[in-house]
Amino acid sequence: MTFHKNVAVHEKRIITRCITLPANFFLTLSMHTKAFIALARALLLITGCLPSFWAWGADFDLELAAGYAWDDNVGLDELERATGESDEVTTLEIQGSALFSYQDRASLRVSAGLVDDSYQEFSQVDRRTESLGVNLEAQLGKATVGINWFDVSADLDDEEFLTYERLSPYLAGFLSKQWFLRGEYVYGEKTIARRPGREADSHSVSLDSYYFIQGLKRYAVVGYTFRVDNARANRYDYDSHAIKARYVHRENLGRLPLELEIEGKYEDRQYKAPDPIIGTEREDTRWRFSAELRLSFTDYASWAVMIKNSDYDSNLPTASYSDLVVGTEVRLSF
Repeated sequence: MTFHKNVAVHEKRIITRCITLPANFFLTLSMHTKAFIALARALLLITGCLPSFWAWGADFDLELAAGYAWDDNVGLDELERATGESDEVTTLEIQGSALFSYQDRASLRVSAGLVDDSYQEFSQVDRRTESLGVNLEAQLGKATVGINWFDVSADLDDEEFLTYERLSPYLAGFLSKQWFLRGEYVYGEKTIARRPGREADSHSVSLDSYYFIQGLKRYAVVGYTFRVDNARANRYDYDSHAIKARYVHRENLGRLPLELEIEGKYEDRQYKAPDPIIGTEREDTRWRFSAELRLSFTDYASWAVMIKNSDYDSNLPTASYSDLVVGTEVRLSF
């Protein structure tokens, strides 16, 4: 269900409340949030959308999902550890977003989500993940320019585990009717509870190329990413090169829409300092493959089956493992 309304009165009330905030309120915001606000304001001014902010409209979306999967090697990618044991996991998910748009010139999307993963045997890796994101983009000539802020926090077995915050400006546009390019820079900060050495900031640049074979019905994506991770403990510093390829195909099964998505990714990591366990720098290669088949029964309900396979190879023995996950889910979209 989609709602559309003018939000002028609501926005003016928000501005009025902001005027009464304490003088030091801005100082309490994170660096990412301050940067996002500054870049967002500049973007709206450049594109001429800020003076007309009261004329923006709003659309709201809500998604609910329930899933089940079998994992043949339960582990934690963030710690590069696997148990070597299989287990079953159930997933409950809720995602909501509000899209504020101004004509065809600018849009602001605010999104929030909650995902709960519960394992049958390995309850110590039960995960609860909360996310919040803000994305602002505007048309600048034939190009789309934007800025994205994303924050995620995860708990393991009801204890704090991971926080990650990222800020990413991007530029995108069509080179022809079928060829679309998107470039992005990402700055991220990561902390892992009780693992201070893995606390890191990262810088990455990526370029994705979309080729629309038959509009959104059939298209392919290839991309490249270069990333630099700087961790508190030097042994976790690395540079990586990654390439990916994705193909999306949509057809009808009778009167029901059917969508197939296949993706593969290869990553090469070169670590910069010797690991004390092996006495030399780590060299890792990572292969990931995923496929999903989704059948939509109505505009609001769909069912999917998926498979994911990860194969990690490293000269650090504990970081070499593979993982296969096969699952299914039911999703409701409003």
